[in-house]
Amino acid sequence: APMPAPVESYAPVEGLDFVPFEHYADAVWDTNRMNNITQHFATAFFDMHLKGADTAAYFDLVPNADDGVVSVNEDGTLKDDHSYWAGFAPRTAAGLRFESKSKGE
Repeated sequence: APMPAPVESYAPVEGLDFVPFEHYADAVWDTNRMNNITQHFATAFFDMHLKGADTAAYFDLVPNADDGVVSVNEDGTLKDDHSYWAGFAPRTAAGLRFESKSKGE
């Protein structure tokens, strides 16, 4: 479910050159988008660890999505140099960074 911006964020704040709501209105911080991204990775994780599904491709990513390359044949199959994030349509992972850590990090 969307998480709306706090009502207080609509009012100007002394000392800021922007209205705090702008933080929530930014596409990077869009709550629907954040929820969809979380759902994407949680589903892949649980499918892998609970169902034994082969979803490893959803975690074998270039760390910075902007560095990913969309390379698709005319028939829709991926070319060898395709490195854009699995499960994301072109440009929809823009601005995202994928990090994973080992236990204890």
